[in-house]
Amino acid sequence: MVPNLDDVKQVNIAENLLLDGMPEWVVSDQVGNVQALHSLMNEDWTSPSVWIMSPTNPCLVLGSSQDDSCINYQHAKKVDVSIARRRTGGGAVFVDPHTLFWVDLFVPRTHRIWQDDIEVASIWMGRVWKNTLNSMGVDCQMHNKPFEKGPLADLVCFAGRAPGELLIREKKILGISQRRMKEGVRFQCALTLGWKPEEWVKLFTDASTRNLESEIYDAGTYVALDRKEILIAFMEALTLS
Repeated sequence: MVPNLDDVKQVNIAENLLLDGMPEWVVSDQVGNVQALHSLMNEDWTSPSVWIMSPTNPCLVLGSSQDDSCINYQHAKKVDVSIARRRTGGGAVFVDPHTLFWVDLFVPRTHRIWQDDIEVASIWMGRVWKNTLNSMGVDCQMHNKPFEKGPLADLVCFAGRAPGELLIREKKILGISQRRMKEGVRFQCALTLGWKPEEWVKLFTDASTRNLESEIYDAGTYVALDRKEILIAFMEALTLS
């Protein structure tokens, strides 16, 4: 069964303040297992902050209300892949420590870049990422329309299109979600550095993916970029936003 987020103790987390934190933004590296990273809560909303998430295990992460009957738990155990759940909605995301660049951002309600409108906020976040990738020579497009829910979106996150998310030739490379709280908003951003559905599609039951495997394979693609260079470019784009 998928662990309850509130039952996961905040352990196995190593937080290290990065040396070159940019003005205004508190930047830190969070290291731990995927479920613990999703369960980690921000305790300081005095300044906007960026968490560079460094997962230590491969894991399929379900949306907050996604039915886990779609999961082939026997296969997950066989290939040693964990099943976790996040606090935001949508379909599943496969987190591979080597092929996903995962960043969480926290923006206080009192900060100048706070946006009341959820769609406007997502477009802002997507524009920061688009500027980041453009500066690195990546030609990508931003989805600037309302959410488009394809037939697979309830199963696989990358099969949907939300405002601000980035694509290359209609295939998603960046997923964005946000969770709003009284203190502010938490953006969760996932940039694909590799796209190998053959490594995780069998984590779903045959019934849930029947006649849909080709659509899953075509839902996403990736950018072949260096993590450190992405972080530097992202922080530069963020401070100019």
